[in-house]
Amino acid sequence: MALNTTEYALGHRCVWSTCNVTGYPSIYREYKVDCCTLSVPLNYARPNRSITISMSRLSPLQSTSQNNTLFILMGGPGASGWNLFQSAALLIPAQLGLTIILPDHRGTGLSTVLGCDDNDSQTITTGCITYLISKWDIEGLNQFSITAAAHDLSVQIQVYQADHPGRISIYAVSYGTFWLDRFLQIYPTLIPSAIMDGVINPI
Repeated sequence: MALNTTEYALGHRCVWSTCNVTGYPSIYREYKVDCCTLSVPLNYARPNRSITISMSRLSPLQSTSQNNTLFILMGGPGASGWNLFQSAALLIPAQLGLTIILPDHRGTGLSTVLGCDDNDSQTITTGCITYLISKWDIEGLNQFSITAAAHDLSVQIQVYQADHPGRISIYAVSYGTFWLDRFLQIYPTLIPSAIMDGVINPI
């Protein structure tokens, strides 16, 4: 990989703002809800094109002495992290003092979507394939991969940690465990702890 994600992250910052989603609240169950979008290379080995990756944040409204953050990786593949905000807030009460980050895998959710037309249709047809190739070309399509998503996660974590020092852990479910496993292979020392729940066989 040509691009150093640590250096890249140091040159970028998250601007947290209201999530651009209909029905997405700014406050939910004692959490403040906001979103951040980052520009990252489509291809980390050849960073001449860019896409956006998004993450949603649930911050406890009550101030706390803790500075612990939990990234939750969604399954699928194709499910978006921001769809988890209600479940995450129910399962992890704000009183615990954890900040929750819900990243969207590249190609999904509020990140640049890998869709079959301008309406983000996921129906696979000959026309869909033609559309995707014309928009991204074969090399570009190959970058919507688990390895590229692992590099994205590294950038998201390091950008977040630059402004919010503290302990960051990751909890992953289903396909998210595959994503987490690839991340840990490439960045084994970036976080102190991780949990895989409902592990998926990468084969």
